[in-house]
Amino acid sequence: MTMTGSENMDNPDPADFGILDGISEVIATTRSDASTPNAAPIGIIRDRDRLCVQLFSGSHTRQNAAGTGKIVANIIRDPVMYVECTFGDPGPEAFEYPDGMDYPVLKRASAWILFECNQSKGNMFELTPVRGMIRDKPMLCINRGANSVIEALVHATRYRLNGDARYLDLIRHYDKIVQRCGGSAEKEAIARLKEIMEIR
Repeated sequence: MTMTGSENMDNPDPADFGILDGISEVIATTRSDASTPNAAPIGIIRDRDRLCVQLFSGSHTRQNAAGTGKIVANIIRDPVMYVECTFGDPGPEAFEYPDGMDYPVLKRASAWILFECNQSKGNMFELTPVRGMIRDKPMLCINRGANSVIEALVHATRYRLNGDARYLDLIRHYDKIVQRCGGSAEKEAIARLKEIMEIR
């Protein structure tokens, strides 16, 4: 069952967007002072009513969010988009600016929330929901292949940070799960990741 039409709301409840207690993986969109859009996966941390995100120094996401005080969480299921946004930015054609908003969202997102963000301590930024839109709301089953793509991406970014070869072994482990449990999109995503990481 798919919800028809779009539902636009102010001060949205993140739970309506699937952001529940724990860490929810989304693709964040931000913009620079020069209005250049950026997209990168992040994990939104929710502990009861507290929402925050850890943004690391040197990333465009942190630089943009700190500079503008805003960040958009795009709820999107496409695993290929997660891979592409981890290691680069999609082209300008991937973004749009909803009516009355000067902040980018991903056209392919099933839903999005604009947050105000304020640095609290170290790399932590507190999030306050301002505006959101739900475009469609399919009932989705959990797919181990899709989850494995996300886990492989986490290990890929850790390998890029410290060069520890055990992370490459973990990517290969999750590749096996994708091949067994994933669909065509998940297999395309893990193949793209292995190509980027030069994994045989």
